[in-house]
Amino acid sequence: MNTGQTCRRVCSGLAWMAGLEGGDTGHGWTGSGGNSLLLPSGSSQAASFGKCFLDRFPPDSFVRMCQDLRVLNAVRDYHIGIPLTYSQYKQLTIQVLLDRLVLRRLYPLAIQICEYLRLPEVQGVSRILAHWACYKVQQKDVSDEDVARAINQKLGDTPGVSYSDIAARAYGCGRTELAIKLLEYEPRSGEQVPLLLKMKRSKLALSKAIESGDTDLVFTVLLHLKNELNRGDFFMTLRNQPMALSLYRQFCKYQELETLKDLYNQDDNHQELGSFHIRASYAAEERIEGRVAALQTAADAFYKAKNEFAAKATEDQMRLLRLQRRLEDELGGRFLDLSLHDTVTTLILGGHNKRAEQLARDFRIPDKRLWWLKLTALADLEDWEELEKFSKSKKSPIGYLPFVEICMKQHNKYEAKKYTSRVGPEQKVKALLLVGDVAQAADVAIEHRNEAELSLVLSHCTGATDGATADKIQRARAQAQKKMEGLEEEPLETLPTEQW
Repeated sequence: MNTGQTCRRVCSGLAWMAGLEGGDTGHGWTGSGGNSLLLPSGSSQAASFGKCFLDRFPPDSFVRMCQDLRVLNAVRDYHIGIPLTYSQYKQLTIQVLLDRLVLRRLYPLAIQICEYLRLPEVQGVSRILAHWACYKVQQKDVSDEDVARAINQKLGDTPGVSYSDIAARAYGCGRTELAIKLLEYEPRSGEQVPLLLKMKRSKLALSKAIESGDTDLVFTVLLHLKNELNRGDFFMTLRNQPMALSLYRQFCKYQELETLKDLYNQDDNHQELGSFHIRASYAAEERIEGRVAALQTAADAFYKAKNEFAAKATEDQMRLLRLQRRLEDELGGRFLDLSLHDTVTTLILGGHNKRAEQLARDFRIPDKRLWWLKLTALADLEDWEELEKFSKSKKSPIGYLPFVEICMKQHNKYEAKKYTSRVGPEQKVKALLLVGDVAQAADVAIEHRNEAELSLVLSHCTGATDGATADKIQRARAQAQKKMEGLEEEPLETLPTEQW
Protein backbone atom coordinates (compact mmCIF):
# COMPACT_ATOMS: atom_id res chain seq x y z
CA MET A 1 0.00 0.00 0.00
CA ASN A 2 1.51 3.35 -1.07
CA THR A 3 1.40 6.55 0.95
CA GLY A 4 -1.52 8.03 -0.96
CA GLN A 5 -3.71 4.98 -0.39
CA THR A 6 -2.90 5.01 3.31
CA CYS A 7 -3.83 8.67 3.65
CA ARG A 8 -7.09 8.12 1.82
CA ARG A 9 -8.03 5.19 4.06
CA VAL A 10 -7.23 7.08 7.25
CA CYS A 11 -9.24 10.07 6.06
CA SER A 12 -12.14 7.74 5.20
CA GLY A 13 -12.05 6.17 8.68
CA LEU A 14 -11.86 9.55 10.39
CA ALA A 15 -14.72 10.85 8.28
CA TRP A 16 -16.84 7.82 9.25
CA MET A 17 -16.06 8.36 12.92
CA ALA A 18 -17.07 11.98 12.53
CA GLY A 19 -20.33 10.70 11.08
CA LEU A 20 -20.86 8.63 14.21
CA GLU A 21 -20.41 11.64 16.41
CA GLY A 22 -22.74 13.71 14.24
CA GLY A 23 -25.48 11.07 14.34
CA ASP A 24 -25.69 10.61 10.54
CA THR A 25 -26.82 7.03 10.00
CA GLY A 26 -28.81 7.68 6.84
CA HIS A 27 -26.07 6.87 4.36
CA GLY A 28 -24.09 3.80 3.38
CA TRP A 29 -26.36 1.17 5.22
CA THR A 30 -28.26 -1.70 3.72
CA GLY A 31 -29.92 -4.52 5.64
CA SER A 32 -28.51 -7.96 5.13
CA GLY A 33 -31.98 -9.54 5.13
CA GLY A 34 -34.15 -10.81 7.99
CA ASN A 35 -33.47 -9.36 11.45
CA SER A 36 -29.67 -9.34 11.24
CA LEU A 37 -27.79 -7.27 13.78
CA LEU A 38 -24.51 -7.24 11.77
CA LEU A 39 -22.84 -4.06 10.66
CA PRO A 40 -21.53 -3.82 7.06
CA SER A 41 -17.99 -5.00 7.17
CA GLY A 42 -16.48 -2.10 5.22
CA SER A 43 -17.64 0.63 7.56
CA SER A 44 -16.75 -1.27 10.72
CA GLN A 45 -13.28 -2.00 9.38
CA ALA A 46 -12.85 1.63 8.41
CA ALA A 47 -13.95 2.82 11.84
CA SER A 48 -11.71 0.33 13.60
CA PHE A 49 -8.79 1.39 11.42
CA GLY A 50 -9.54 5.07 11.83
CA LYS A 51 -9.68 5.06 15.62
CA CYS A 52 -6.11 3.79 15.72
CA PHE A 53 -5.01 7.27 14.56
CA LEU A 54 -6.89 9.08 17.34
CA ASP A 55 -5.04 9.81 20.54
CA ARG A 56 -6.66 8.40 23.72
CA PHE A 57 -9.83 7.36 21.96
CA PRO A 58 -11.94 5.45 24.58
CA PRO A 59 -12.75 1.93 23.36
CA ASP A 60 -16.02 1.88 25.36
CA SER A 61 -17.49 4.62 23.22
CA PHE A 62 -16.61 2.72 20.08
CA VAL A 63 -18.19 -0.50 21.38
CA ARG A 64 -21.38 1.26 22.51
CA MET A 65 -21.65 3.05 19.17
CA CYS A 66 -21.31 -0.22 17.27
CA GLN A 67 -23.99 -1.81 19.44
CA ASP A 68 -26.39 1.09 18.90
CA LEU A 69 -25.82 1.04 15.17
CA ARG A 70 -26.45 -2.69 14.97
CA VAL A 71 -29.75 -2.20 16.79
CA LEU A 72 -30.69 0.62 14.40
CA ASN A 73 -29.73 -1.54 11.45
CA ALA A 74 -31.98 -4.35 12.69
CA VAL A 75 -35.10 -2.24 13.27
CA ARG A 76 -34.81 -0.31 10.00
CA ASP A 77 -35.09 -3.55 8.03
CA TYR A 78 -38.14 -3.47 5.76
CA HIS A 79 -39.65 -6.42 7.64
CA ILE A 80 -39.64 -4.26 10.80
CA GLY A 81 -40.02 -0.79 9.35
CA ILE A 82 -38.75 1.46 12.13
CA PRO A 83 -36.15 3.71 10.46
CA LEU A 84 -34.51 5.84 13.16
CA THR A 85 -31.55 8.18 13.19
CA TYR A 86 -29.06 7.92 15.98
CA SER A 87 -30.34 11.12 17.60
CA GLN A 88 -33.93 9.86 17.47
CA TYR A 89 -32.88 6.56 18.97
CA LYS A 90 -31.11 8.24 21.88
CA GLN A 91 -34.05 10.54 22.47
CA LEU A 92 -36.49 7.61 22.35
CA THR A 93 -34.39 5.32 24.67
CA ILE A 94 -34.00 1.57 24.32
CA GLN A 95 -36.93 0.85 26.66
CA VAL A 96 -39.40 2.71 24.47
CA LEU A 97 -38.04 1.00 21.37
CA LEU A 98 -38.52 -2.37 23.04
CA ASP A 99 -42.07 -1.40 24.00
CA ARG A 100 -42.84 -0.59 20.35
CA LEU A 101 -41.47 -3.95 19.26
CA VAL A 102 -43.58 -5.67 21.93
CA LEU A 103 -46.72 -3.83 20.80
CA ARG A 104 -46.04 -5.10 17.29
CA ARG A 105 -45.60 -8.57 18.78
CA LEU A 106 -42.03 -8.78 17.53
CA TYR A 107 -41.01 -10.72 20.63
CA PRO A 108 -38.04 -12.67 19.11
CA LEU A 109 -36.32 -9.50 17.88
CA ALA A 110 -36.96 -7.69 21.18
CA ILE A 111 -35.44 -10.58 23.13
CA GLN A 112 -32.47 -10.73 20.72
CA ILE A 113 -31.80 -7.01 21.27
CA CYS A 114 -32.02 -7.43 25.08
CA GLU A 115 -29.56 -10.30 25.04
CA TYR A 116 -27.23 -8.46 22.67
CA LEU A 117 -27.21 -5.30 24.82
CA ARG A 118 -27.04 -7.41 27.99
CA LEU A 119 -29.90 -5.57 29.64
CA PRO A 120 -30.95 -6.65 33.15
CA GLU A 121 -33.48 -9.46 32.91
CA VAL A 122 -36.14 -7.60 34.86
CA GLN A 123 -35.97 -4.70 32.39
CA GLY A 124 -35.33 -6.82 29.34
CA VAL A 125 -36.01 -10.48 28.64
CA SER A 126 -38.27 -11.11 31.66
CA ARG A 127 -40.49 -8.14 30.88
CA ILE A 128 -40.84 -9.15 27.23
CA LEU A 129 -41.61 -12.77 28.11
CA ALA A 130 -44.30 -11.56 30.53
CA HIS A 131 -45.85 -9.48 27.72
CA TRP A 132 -45.71 -12.49 25.43
CA ALA A 133 -47.42 -14.69 28.03
CA CYS A 134 -50.17 -12.11 28.56
CA TYR A 135 -50.75 -12.09 24.79
CA LYS A 136 -50.70 -15.89 24.72
CA VAL A 137 -53.55 -16.25 27.21
CA GLN A 138 -55.79 -14.23 24.87
CA GLN A 139 -55.57 -16.90 22.17
CA LYS A 140 -58.90 -18.56 22.86
CA ASP A 141 -58.56 -21.01 19.99
CA VAL A 142 -55.90 -22.91 22.01
CA SER A 143 -56.89 -25.11 24.95
CA ASP A 144 -56.11 -24.06 28.54
CA GLU A 145 -53.81 -27.04 29.02
CA ASP A 146 -51.75 -26.26 25.93
CA VAL A 147 -51.46 -22.55 26.73
CA ALA A 148 -50.38 -23.20 30.33
CA ARG A 149 -47.81 -25.78 29.22
CA ALA A 150 -46.41 -23.53 26.48
CA ILE A 151 -46.05 -20.59 28.87
CA ASN A 152 -44.32 -22.70 31.48
CA GLN A 153 -41.94 -24.24 28.94
CA LYS A 154 -40.97 -20.80 27.66
CA LEU A 155 -40.78 -18.96 30.97
CA GLY A 156 -39.65 -21.68 33.37
CA ASP A 157 -38.21 -20.01 36.48
CA THR A 158 -37.18 -16.82 34.73
CA PRO A 159 -36.51 -14.18 37.41
CA GLY A 160 -38.78 -11.18 37.39
CA VAL A 161 -41.71 -13.01 35.76
CA SER A 162 -44.86 -13.23 37.90
CA TYR A 163 -47.18 -16.09 37.02
CA SER A 164 -49.84 -14.47 39.19
CA ASP A 165 -49.87 -11.38 36.93
CA ILE A 166 -50.28 -13.60 33.87
CA ALA A 167 -53.02 -15.56 35.64
CA ALA A 168 -54.78 -12.29 36.50
CA ARG A 169 -54.74 -11.37 32.80
CA ALA A 170 -56.18 -14.80 31.95
CA TYR A 171 -58.94 -14.33 34.54
CA GLY A 172 -59.64 -10.90 33.08
CA CYS A 173 -60.13 -12.59 29.70
CA GLY A 174 -62.68 -14.95 31.21
CA ARG A 175 -60.36 -17.98 31.32
CA THR A 176 -60.64 -18.95 35.00
CA GLU A 177 -59.41 -22.53 34.60
CA LEU A 178 -56.34 -21.32 32.71
CA ALA A 179 -55.67 -18.83 35.50
CA ILE A 180 -55.81 -21.64 38.09
CA LYS A 181 -53.41 -23.78 36.03
CA LEU A 182 -50.96 -20.86 35.73
CA LEU A 183 -51.11 -20.22 39.48
CA GLU A 184 -49.79 -23.75 40.00
CA TYR A 185 -46.46 -22.47 38.64
CA GLU A 186 -46.42 -19.45 40.99
CA PRO A 187 -43.92 -20.21 43.77
CA ARG A 188 -45.16 -17.45 46.11
CA SER A 189 -48.28 -18.38 48.04
CA GLY A 190 -48.81 -14.74 48.95
CA GLU A 191 -49.42 -14.07 45.25
CA GLN A 192 -51.55 -17.15 44.66
CA VAL A 193 -54.06 -16.76 47.47
CA PRO A 194 -55.42 -13.22 46.81
CA LEU A 195 -56.16 -14.05 43.16
CA LEU A 196 -57.84 -17.34 44.10
CA LEU A 197 -60.05 -15.44 46.54
CA LYS A 198 -60.87 -12.94 43.82
CA MET A 199 -61.86 -15.82 41.55
CA LYS A 200 -64.10 -17.18 44.35
CA ARG A 201 -62.01 -20.32 44.73
CA SER A 202 -61.81 -19.89 48.50
CA LYS A 203 -61.37 -23.55 49.42
CA LEU A 204 -58.46 -23.90 47.02
CA ALA A 205 -57.04 -20.67 48.45
CA LEU A 206 -57.29 -22.15 51.95
CA SER A 207 -55.38 -25.26 50.85
CA LYS A 208 -52.64 -23.13 49.28
CA ALA A 209 -52.40 -20.94 52.38
CA ILE A 210 -52.05 -23.99 54.62
CA GLU A 211 -49.36 -25.47 52.35
CA SER A 212 -47.40 -22.22 52.64
CA GLY A 213 -47.27 -22.43 56.44
CA ASP A 214 -48.00 -18.69 56.66
CA THR A 215 -50.49 -18.29 59.52
CA ASP A 216 -51.32 -14.72 58.58
CA LEU A 217 -52.27 -15.91 55.11
CA VAL A 218 -54.42 -18.68 56.58
CA PHE A 219 -56.23 -16.18 58.84
CA THR A 220 -56.88 -13.94 55.82
CA VAL A 221 -58.56 -16.80 53.95
CA LEU A 222 -60.50 -17.91 57.04
CA LEU A 223 -61.99 -14.47 57.59
CA HIS A 224 -62.88 -14.30 53.89
CA LEU A 225 -64.57 -17.72 54.08
CA LYS A 226 -66.46 -16.71 57.21
CA ASN A 227 -68.01 -13.77 55.37
CA GLU A 228 -68.63 -15.73 52.19
CA LEU A 229 -70.16 -18.97 53.52
CA ASN A 230 -73.04 -19.60 55.88
CA ARG A 231 -72.14 -20.78 59.38
CA GLY A 232 -72.77 -24.49 58.76
CA ASP A 233 -70.75 -24.67 55.53
CA PHE A 234 -67.96 -22.67 57.12
CA PHE A 235 -67.69 -25.12 60.02
CA MET A 236 -67.77 -28.10 57.66
CA THR A 237 -64.93 -26.58 55.63
CA LEU A 238 -62.89 -26.19 58.79
CA ARG A 239 -63.47 -29.80 59.80
CA ASN A 240 -61.77 -30.93 56.59
CA GLN A 241 -58.72 -28.77 57.36
CA PRO A 242 -57.36 -29.64 60.86
CA MET A 243 -54.63 -26.98 60.78
CA ALA A 244 -57.07 -24.25 59.79
CA LEU A 245 -59.50 -25.42 62.48
CA SER A 246 -56.78 -25.25 65.12
CA LEU A 247 -55.76 -21.73 64.07
CA TYR A 248 -59.37 -20.57 64.03
CA ARG A 249 -59.89 -21.94 67.53
CA GLN A 250 -56.91 -19.94 68.73
CA PHE A 251 -58.41 -16.85 67.13
CA CYS A 252 -61.80 -17.47 68.73
CA LYS A 253 -60.26 -17.89 72.20
CA TYR A 254 -59.36 -14.22 72.15
CA GLN A 255 -61.97 -12.73 69.82
CA GLU A 256 -65.14 -14.83 69.56
CA LEU A 257 -65.82 -17.05 72.56
CA GLU A 258 -69.35 -17.92 71.52
CA THR A 259 -68.13 -19.13 68.14
CA LEU A 260 -65.56 -21.28 69.93
CA LYS A 261 -68.35 -22.87 72.00
CA ASP A 262 -70.33 -23.57 68.83
CA LEU A 263 -67.29 -25.27 67.29
CA TYR A 264 -66.91 -27.56 70.29
CA ASN A 265 -70.63 -28.35 70.27
CA GLN A 266 -70.63 -29.23 66.58
CA ASP A 267 -67.62 -31.53 67.02
CA ASP A 268 -69.06 -33.09 70.22
CA ASN A 269 -65.76 -32.19 71.86
CA HIS A 270 -67.02 -32.42 75.44
CA GLN A 271 -63.55 -32.27 76.99
CA GLU A 272 -62.76 -28.89 75.45
CA LEU A 273 -66.33 -27.74 76.05
CA GLY A 274 -65.91 -28.44 79.76
CA SER A 275 -62.64 -26.48 79.84
CA PHE A 276 -64.39 -23.65 78.00
CA HIS A 277 -67.15 -23.41 80.63
CA ILE A 278 -64.60 -23.42 83.45
CA ARG A 279 -62.71 -20.49 81.90
CA ALA A 280 -65.98 -18.71 81.20
CA SER A 281 -67.14 -19.16 84.79
CA TYR A 282 -64.23 -17.07 86.05
CA ALA A 283 -63.85 -14.68 83.13
CA ALA A 284 -67.44 -13.58 82.65
CA GLU A 285 -69.39 -14.48 85.80
CA GLU A 286 -69.04 -12.28 88.89
CA ARG A 287 -72.05 -13.63 90.84
CA ILE A 288 -71.40 -16.82 92.75
CA GLU A 289 -74.65 -18.35 91.49
CA GLY A 290 -73.71 -17.79 87.85
CA ARG A 291 -70.24 -19.17 88.43
CA VAL A 292 -71.55 -22.31 90.10
CA ALA A 293 -74.03 -22.82 87.25
CA ALA A 294 -71.23 -22.56 84.68
CA LEU A 295 -69.12 -25.03 86.66
CA GLN A 296 -72.07 -27.44 86.79
CA THR A 297 -72.28 -27.26 82.99
CA ALA A 298 -68.54 -27.97 82.83
CA ALA A 299 -68.89 -30.98 85.14
CA ASP A 300 -71.69 -32.39 82.95
CA ALA A 301 -69.46 -31.98 79.88
CA PHE A 302 -66.59 -33.79 81.59
CA TYR A 303 -68.88 -36.68 82.50
CA LYS A 304 -69.91 -36.90 78.83
CA ALA A 305 -66.22 -36.95 77.91
CA LYS A 306 -65.74 -39.78 80.45
CA ASN A 307 -63.22 -37.70 82.36
CA GLU A 308 -64.33 -38.47 85.90
CA PHE A 309 -61.28 -36.90 87.52
CA ALA A 310 -62.01 -33.50 85.94
CA ALA A 311 -65.70 -33.83 86.73
CA LYS A 312 -65.03 -34.62 90.43
CA ALA A 313 -62.51 -31.78 90.67
CA THR A 314 -65.07 -29.38 89.20
CA GLU A 315 -67.72 -30.52 91.69
CA ASP A 316 -65.23 -30.04 94.54
CA GLN A 317 -64.62 -26.52 93.33
CA MET A 318 -68.37 -25.86 93.39
CA ARG A 319 -68.56 -27.12 96.98
CA LEU A 320 -65.61 -24.96 97.94
CA LEU A 321 -67.18 -21.84 96.41
CA ARG A 322 -70.42 -22.40 98.35
CA LEU A 323 -68.48 -23.00 101.57
CA GLN A 324 -66.37 -19.89 101.03
CA ARG A 325 -69.49 -17.78 100.55
CA ARG A 326 -70.90 -19.20 103.82
CA LEU A 327 -67.62 -18.48 105.65
CA GLU A 328 -67.67 -14.89 104.44
CA ASP A 329 -71.24 -14.49 105.66
CA GLU A 330 -70.53 -16.06 109.05
CA LEU A 331 -66.96 -14.99 109.84
CA GLY A 332 -66.41 -11.95 107.67
CA GLY A 333 -63.12 -11.45 105.84
CA ARG A 334 -62.26 -12.63 102.35
CA PHE A 335 -62.47 -16.31 101.47
CA LEU A 336 -63.97 -16.37 97.97
CA ASP A 337 -61.62 -17.50 95.18
CA LEU A 338 -58.95 -18.70 97.60
CA SER A 339 -57.47 -22.13 97.00
CA LEU A 340 -58.34 -24.95 99.37
CA HIS A 341 -54.97 -24.69 101.13
CA ASP A 342 -55.22 -20.93 101.45
CA THR A 343 -58.73 -21.28 102.86
CA VAL A 344 -57.47 -23.68 105.55
CA THR A 345 -54.51 -21.40 106.33
CA THR A 346 -56.78 -18.35 106.59
CA LEU A 347 -59.03 -20.18 109.05
CA ILE A 348 -56.04 -21.18 111.19
CA LEU A 349 -54.66 -17.65 111.15
CA GLY A 350 -58.07 -16.42 112.24
CA GLY A 351 -58.09 -18.83 115.17
CA HIS A 352 -60.79 -21.08 113.71
CA ASN A 353 -58.89 -24.33 114.16
CA LYS A 354 -61.97 -26.56 114.42
CA ARG A 355 -63.41 -25.17 111.21
CA ALA A 356 -60.04 -25.71 109.49
CA GLU A 357 -59.94 -29.32 110.64
CA GLN A 358 -63.53 -29.89 109.54
CA LEU A 359 -62.74 -28.41 106.12
CA ALA A 360 -59.72 -30.70 105.84
CA ARG A 361 -61.91 -33.72 106.61
CA ASP A 362 -64.60 -32.67 104.16
CA PHE A 363 -62.11 -32.31 101.31
CA ARG A 364 -59.92 -35.23 102.42
CA ILE A 365 -56.72 -33.25 102.85
CA PRO A 366 -53.95 -35.73 103.84
CA ASP A 367 -52.68 -35.49 107.41
CA LYS A 368 -49.16 -34.62 106.32
CA ARG A 369 -50.38 -31.68 104.25
CA LEU A 370 -52.67 -30.46 107.04
CA TRP A 371 -49.84 -30.61 109.58
CA TRP A 372 -47.61 -28.59 107.29
CA LEU A 373 -50.33 -25.99 106.77
CA LYS A 374 -51.06 -25.68 110.48
CA LEU A 375 -47.36 -25.66 111.44
CA THR A 376 -46.62 -22.86 108.97
CA ALA A 377 -49.67 -20.82 109.99
CA LEU A 378 -49.00 -21.06 113.75
CA ALA A 379 -45.34 -20.14 113.22
CA ASP A 380 -46.38 -17.09 111.18
CA LEU A 381 -48.67 -16.09 114.05
CA GLU A 382 -45.82 -16.81 116.51
CA ASP A 383 -48.34 -18.66 118.64
CA TRP A 384 -45.71 -20.89 120.24
CA GLU A 385 -47.96 -22.18 122.98
CA GLU A 386 -50.57 -23.38 120.49
CA LEU A 387 -47.80 -24.85 118.36
CA GLU A 388 -46.50 -26.88 121.28
CA LYS A 389 -50.00 -28.13 122.06
CA PHE A 390 -50.45 -29.04 118.43
CA SER A 391 -47.18 -31.03 118.42
CA LYS A 392 -48.37 -33.05 121.41
CA SER A 393 -51.90 -33.65 120.10
CA LYS A 394 -50.78 -36.89 118.43
CA LYS A 395 -47.71 -38.36 116.79
CA SER A 396 -46.54 -36.04 114.02
CA PRO A 397 -46.90 -37.61 110.53
CA ILE A 398 -44.18 -35.28 109.24
CA GLY A 399 -41.74 -35.86 112.09
CA TYR A 400 -40.37 -33.12 114.34
CA LEU A 401 -37.49 -31.80 112.29
CA PRO A 402 -39.93 -29.41 110.46
CA PHE A 403 -40.83 -27.94 113.88
CA VAL A 404 -37.16 -27.20 114.51
CA GLU A 405 -36.71 -25.74 111.04
CA ILE A 406 -39.82 -23.52 111.21
CA CYS A 407 -38.87 -22.17 114.65
CA MET A 408 -35.35 -21.34 113.47
CA LYS A 409 -36.85 -19.68 110.40
CA GLN A 410 -38.68 -17.40 112.83
CA HIS A 411 -35.36 -16.90 114.74
CA ASN A 412 -36.68 -18.58 117.89
CA LYS A 413 -33.94 -20.93 119.08
CA TYR A 414 -35.57 -21.39 122.47
CA GLU A 415 -38.69 -22.95 120.99
CA ALA A 416 -36.67 -24.94 118.47
CA LYS A 417 -34.69 -26.67 121.24
CA LYS A 418 -37.95 -28.03 122.66
CA TYR A 419 -38.33 -30.30 119.68
CA THR A 420 -34.75 -31.56 119.16
CA SER A 421 -35.19 -34.35 121.71
CA ARG A 422 -38.25 -35.59 119.79
CA VAL A 423 -36.52 -35.72 116.42
CA GLY A 424 -35.84 -39.23 115.11
CA PRO A 425 -32.29 -40.67 115.25
CA GLU A 426 -31.69 -40.33 111.49
CA GLN A 427 -32.36 -36.56 111.67
CA LYS A 428 -31.06 -35.85 115.16
CA VAL A 429 -27.64 -34.52 114.08
CA LYS A 430 -29.19 -32.10 111.61
CA ALA A 431 -31.66 -30.82 114.20
CA LEU A 432 -28.89 -30.24 116.79
CA LEU A 433 -26.78 -28.38 114.25
CA LEU A 434 -29.77 -26.19 113.35
CA VAL A 435 -30.01 -24.99 116.97
CA GLY A 436 -26.23 -24.57 117.17
CA ASP A 437 -25.50 -27.45 119.57
CA VAL A 438 -22.37 -28.69 117.79
CA ALA A 439 -20.96 -30.65 120.76
CA GLN A 440 -24.06 -32.74 121.28
CA ALA A 441 -24.37 -33.24 117.52
CA ALA A 442 -20.79 -34.60 117.56
CA ASP A 443 -21.63 -37.04 120.37
CA VAL A 444 -24.66 -38.34 118.44
CA ALA A 445 -22.64 -38.70 115.22
CA ILE A 446 -19.87 -40.60 117.08
CA GLU A 447 -22.48 -42.83 118.66
CA HIS A 448 -24.02 -43.55 115.25
CA ARG A 449 -20.52 -44.16 113.77
CA ASN A 450 -21.79 -42.43 110.62
CA GLU A 451 -19.00 -40.94 108.48
CA ALA A 452 -21.38 -38.58 106.64
CA GLU A 453 -22.71 -37.20 109.93
CA LEU A 454 -19.17 -36.83 111.31
CA SER A 455 -18.15 -34.84 108.23
CA LEU A 456 -21.28 -32.66 108.53
CA VAL A 457 -20.55 -31.83 112.17
CA LEU A 458 -16.88 -31.19 111.40
CA SER A 459 -17.89 -28.68 108.70
CA HIS A 460 -19.80 -26.73 111.39
CA CYS A 461 -16.84 -26.56 113.74
CA THR A 462 -15.42 -23.04 113.65
CA GLY A 463 -12.62 -21.32 115.56
CA ALA A 464 -11.33 -22.14 119.00
CA THR A 465 -14.81 -22.61 120.52
CA ASP A 466 -15.33 -25.85 118.63
CA GLY A 467 -11.72 -26.99 118.66
CA ALA A 468 -12.32 -29.61 121.33
CA THR A 469 -15.27 -31.00 119.43
CA ALA A 470 -13.24 -31.22 116.22
CA ASP A 471 -10.44 -33.08 118.10
CA LYS A 472 -12.99 -35.49 119.55
CA ILE A 473 -14.29 -36.27 116.06
CA GLN A 474 -10.77 -36.78 114.71
CA ARG A 475 -9.92 -39.17 117.59
CA ALA A 476 -13.12 -41.12 117.00
CA ARG A 477 -12.24 -41.40 113.32
CA ALA A 478 -8.70 -42.59 114.14
CA GLN A 479 -9.97 -45.24 116.58
CA ALA A 480 -12.48 -46.48 114.02
CA GLN A 481 -9.77 -46.65 111.37
CA LYS A 482 -7.40 -48.55 113.68
CA LYS A 483 -10.11 -51.02 114.57
CA MET A 484 -10.86 -51.64 110.91
CA GLU A 485 -7.19 -52.24 110.15
CA GLY A 486 -6.98 -54.74 113.00
CA LEU A 487 -9.93 -56.67 111.66
CA GLU A 488 -8.39 -56.81 108.18
CA GLU A 489 -5.05 -58.23 109.51
CA GLU A 490 -6.65 -60.94 111.71
CA PRO A 491 -7.18 -64.31 109.89
CA LEU A 492 -10.74 -65.39 109.39
CA GLU A 493 -10.36 -68.65 111.31
CA THR A 494 -9.32 -66.83 114.49
CA LEU A 495 -12.38 -64.57 114.50
CA PRO A 496 -15.14 -65.43 116.99
CA THR A 497 -18.33 -66.77 115.50
CA GLU A 498 -20.30 -63.63 116.33
CA GLN A 499 -17.84 -61.52 114.24
CA TRP A 500 -18.45 -63.50 111.05
